[in-house]
Amino acid sequence: MSVQLPSESVSIMRRNMQNEAVSALEQAIKLVRHPQEYGAISSEYLPYASILPVFAALQTIVRRLPPSMQMQAQQKIRLWYWASVFTNRYSGSVESTSARDFFDVKAWFEEDQAEPSLIAEFRDRVRNIDLRRETRRGTSIYNGVFILLVIRGARDWVTGNIPQYGDLHDHHIVPKKWGQEQGIGGMIDSILNRTPLSADTNRRLIGDRLPNEYLPSLVADAGEEKVRAILESHFISARAFDILLHNPFTKQDFDAFLAERERTIQNAIEGLLEKQRLEIPADLRELDDEVESVELALRMLINDTLGGDPLKLPPHVLASIEERISKIIDKNPALDRNRYSTLSGKLEFADLRELEAIITNRTLWPLFEHRFRNKAVLNARFEQLAGLRNAIRHSRTVDELTRKDGQAALLWFQHVLNE
Repeated sequence: MSVQLPSESVSIMRRNMQNEAVSALEQAIKLVRHPQEYGAISSEYLPYASILPVFAALQTIVRRLPPSMQMQAQQKIRLWYWASVFTNRYSGSVESTSARDFFDVKAWFEEDQAEPSLIAEFRDRVRNIDLRRETRRGTSIYNGVFILLVIRGARDWVTGNIPQYGDLHDHHIVPKKWGQEQGIGGMIDSILNRTPLSADTNRRLIGDRLPNEYLPSLVADAGEEKVRAILESHFISARAFDILLHNPFTKQDFDAFLAERERTIQNAIEGLLEKQRLEIPADLRELDDEVESVELALRMLINDTLGGDPLKLPPHVLASIEERISKIIDKNPALDRNRYSTLSGKLEFADLRELEAIITNRTLWPLFEHRFRNKAVLNARFEQLAGLRNAIRHSRTVDELTRKDGQAALLWFQHVLNE
């Protein structure tokens, strides 16, 4: 028997649901705009407006969880949010993506083993985001990097203060005029050459001057240590700072600066996505960076040795890689399929053990033997390196033996790969 509710009661229920939805969205917007949380200080820097409804719905679910579960659930939302931003996840079919993400992340709140595949997929690709080509304001990745600078607390170069967010502007580090004169093209507008500064600082200090002109004046006024610390808050490392001071400053210097700042920003992106990287000691983060560098060098070596031909990969490795790529493209049709048809693109999805399987493959080993010489020694070094990598990445205790074995493997690989 069906029950017919009075029309007045139905109207009240609808109004209450609408009010709850509006309230949830307003709270979500406040959280996303918070400079220490998600950093989208204005709609201009919001990576996606389309992500807000599912973000708001997930925040509502979290508020209903027991207090003991809420902190971990918020951490999971952060991981999902940043993974979505840096994979351009919401640039395609928004409704189906939103619904899938809502149910996937909700299930993850209840069970750690239910981690959405997006998280693992992005961890595999974080180091290969091509930040150089992010030259257009308003794209998800461009805005994502900019709001990382806000969250970082990027300080004004003249006052040393964190600027009022209404006075925060997106400015070139190496001036656009110089880029035009040098024929740099659109790369001068890369997010790697942009940073948030006050309009007053840009007008009075930088203008059309090169860094090797305006940075020395800052150092003369405030001291080198203070200036370096302020630029560090903009993901400009000590090495990048030194490159900017080169005189004359050349196209090659500009290229080197972009490469160094890309490395630093990629570390920051990984730090947001890898929850364990926020908790591990600095010395382990440094070891993790070294492991990552060895992995990247191994991928480059394999790509060069195989002449960029993906069909030379062992069939079982190729099949596993292509299955991962297929899943990612199915979820994000906006991805460049051509990139992942190349060997270098496919190797982005090869894990450490698969790199080992490629090099030690019976057919391919003769191509690598002159460099690694002894397959048994190579296998042992991979075992040591994998032990350290997995302990760090999966928040396990890094005991003294694992650390020392891993460090020995790192030194060995660095020596062999630099020969």
